[in-house]
Amino acid sequence: MPDFSSHYNATIDDKGRVVLPSAYKRDMIEDADRIVYVEKDPYEACLNIYPLSSWSGRISLIKSRLNPNDPEHNSLLDKFYQNFVKINMAENGRLNVPNSFYEWAGIVKEVVFSGQGDRVRLWNAETYRGVIMPDEKYSQLFRNILGGNINH
Repeated sequence: MPDFSSHYNATIDDKGRVVLPSAYKRDMIEDADRIVYVEKDPYEACLNIYPLSSWSGRISLIKSRLNPNDPEHNSLLDKFYQNFVKINMAENGRLNVPNSFYEWAGIVKEVVFSGQGDRVRLWNAETYRGVIMPDEKYSQLFRNILGGNINH
């Protein structure tokens, strides 16, 4: 299972392509087809990029919690399946994300890739700077939520 971390700046080219940072490429490529999944984040204006193993786990979790025979669950499933796309990553790590996904996330040119465990998030650079938690708040939340007792 991948463990993506840190953040990296990048630029969308004139054809709408972006190259995944080299620190993420090895863990993102899990099969010969170099398939990744790009999802519109359900809570924030960013795109989530998953390697196959992480995406399979996400799909399994969602399917286990929803009943397609329940009308409300069925509507949620419809929307969920409209909000991701399977794409092939080029050998050099280039991603050709659909323009509609960029537009939805407000991504134009300058972007930030940020690792978040089993996924990589793709942000408009300005949006990312506005939502990233300040160090003081991080320290306070870490202490409040985790109790400051993390020794490892």
